[in-house]
Amino acid sequence: METTLLIADAHPWTRLGLSALLNAVSGLNVVAQAADSESACALAESIRPDIVIIDTDLPDLGGAETIQRILEAAPENAPNALLVTSTVDDNDIYSALHIGARGILLKNIPADQMTAAVTAAARGNMVFSPGVMSRLIDICTHRTTPLEYDGSRLATLTMREAEVLKLVAKGHGNATVAKMLHISEATVKTHLNRAMGKLEISSRAQAVALSYEFGLVIPRQRAAGPMPKAVNSA
Repeated sequence: METTLLIADAHPWTRLGLSALLNAVSGLNVVAQAADSESACALAESIRPDIVIIDTDLPDLGGAETIQRILEAAPENAPNALLVTSTVDDNDIYSALHIGARGILLKNIPADQMTAAVTAAARGNMVFSPGVMSRLIDICTHRTTPLEYDGSRLATLTMREAEVLKLVAKGHGNATVAKMLHISEATVKTHLNRAMGKLEISSRAQAVALSYEFGLVIPRQRAAGPMPKAVNSA
């Protein structure tokens, strides 16, 4: 099954290079490119790609707001949105997660990591470059930029809802969670939707951020092993 992509970046050589890289991967097809926010939003609405890859410094609106508009324009059939950036910025990380982006990737990652991340996103997984994941864990561990959220709402979750949310926050897909808990995928979706409803969030990316922020998932210490290349990137 083919996964269609839209790439939005102000620099033509970046668009062409990334398009060539991803088009070389079986199952991926870059069907459109955009140089600014207005074009990106219009193309996303008309073409309905499966994945949009948006540069954080996209002219007019910037990457985060462009993604937000694209997602809001298609609430029932929104594409998986990835934000690409040249530097790790806390505001970019939180903005992307809170608007529902499926991942944040650094432009300077190796080609194999980029293709693995986009392929993982095509499967519905959330993906982060190593540098972004490292910063996200630092933020959640040291509370340097706490989310404006009442963590007591986690107490409203049932044991099963919390269990499902925890596994999802660790990067597991619905099918894997179903096997681990010996329940159906439909039941996983039900528990996850109820949990997200109680927490007043709308995306799995937001679920990850909140789970780390409020201790539902404890970040692994750096000394315990190498940082993963990306969440479910392989």
